Amino acid sequence: MSSEKPFILALDLGGTNFRVALASREGHILRRATAPTNAIDGRERVMRRINQCLREVASAEIDGVGAISLGVAGPIDQNGVILSPPNLPGWDNTPLRSLWEEEFRVPVYVGNDCNLAALGEYRFGAGRGRDNIVYIAIGTGIGGGVIIDGRLFTGSGGLATELGHMTIDP
Repeated sequence: MSSEKPFILALDLGGTNFRVALASREGHILRRATAPTNAIDGRERVMRRINQCLREVASAEIDGVGAISLGVAGPIDQNGVILSPPNLPGWDNTPLRSLWEEEFRVPVYVGNDCNLAALGEYRFGAGRGRDNIVYIAIGTGIGGGVIIDGRLFTGSGGLATELGHMTIDP
């Protein structure tokens, strides 16, 4: 991210709600908003509402936004494509990174919401100063993120800590 662009827009896209925040590069949240996802409305309508919310939260600072961080429930590939989100019907194989880069003309970093939450706790929250943490989220779904020796553990295919997507046959 360019040093002349001091702000980051963060988006947490969940099956029930989405959350948007404008933050400084140091992690200080300046503004935030939450709204229902209403995934049943379809991908295009949901994305329009999210884009409007991103612009409203950034408002006067929109020209100072140097990147967008997008966390989403479900498996994400290395190209920022959501493969099969359990709580977003009709979003299979959606190229999230490229869609939001095209819309906002800034770099977009896409990751599993729990992996990004684990990184956030490691850097700014309860995990600060620790080398190893496990983050578990229980909400609309179940997810987790793991930091080992100060690095996010994702496994060879990037899906190692998809705790809520394990199939168990009793």
